[in-house]
Amino acid sequence: MMTLNKIIKRYYEQGNVCVCGERGAGKDMLTANVVSRRKLPYASNVEYKRKGKVIQPKHYPLDFSKIDCGGNTYKDFMDGNIKPYTYPYPLGVDVYISDVGVYMPSQFCSELNRDYKAIPTFMALSRQLGRCNVHINVQNLNRAWDKLREQSRTYITCLKCRVLPFGKKTQLVIQKIRISEKYESCLNNVPKLRLPLSCYLGKDKMMAKLYKLNYQIQHGKIDEYTLIYINKSDYDTNVFRSMLAKAKGGVVLCQK
Repeated sequence: MMTLNKIIKRYYEQGNVCVCGERGAGKDMLTANVVSRRKLPYASNVEYKRKGKVIQPKHYPLDFSKIDCGGNTYKDFMDGNIKPYTYPYPLGVDVYISDVGVYMPSQFCSELNRDYKAIPTFMALSRQLGRCNVHINVQNLNRAWDKLREQSRTYITCLKCRVLPFGKKTQLVIQKIRISEKYESCLNNVPKLRLPLSCYLGKDKMMAKLYKLNYQIQHGKIDEYTLIYINKSDYDTNVFRSMLAKAKGGVVLCQK
């Protein structure tokens, strides 16, 4: 049985993770519970608080200007004109970027390539520079800046999410996810391979092995799991409402 802790060890601790899925599918629910269970300091554009009176993981507000590798691009490395840069957070502090489609949308790819051209350098060198990974989430995978999404090691698609009461103050999360090895497979919503029972019997057995091998060569490894876990996060699902309202000159037009 796949658990959230296994997801963390197998994917979040090993490389960059990109989480995508429709609204209400539990992208931030998953991310918030990953942060809560890791209990490690993190840098993020939003704060993921743990439930209850517990020690909160240290949150470093993410400053995008500080993850630009000091402005170094391919040209600086090729010309030997490297500018000094030190990872601004403690070593081992992972970066989480929520709603990349808002912060770094693909429709502004040209502007991002021009104004933040050194961030892809940091993405490529994050393990060496900060012993860290960069995890992002976005509603539609192709809406994220290609320089970020293409440097993910694992793609997790949140398919369904239900949050049920489990006692007086506890919530039980039942979430279906798909994990794709290849970007194209995630983008095209390629499902896990399912063969009819007959393919595992008799003469069809060899044909099934060949079909499975061809499928993996074409689409990479794809798995689907149903995760069942206790919600340990007190993440604000209306964080952008609060963020915009608290901005300088911000006004809440309608708030209950």
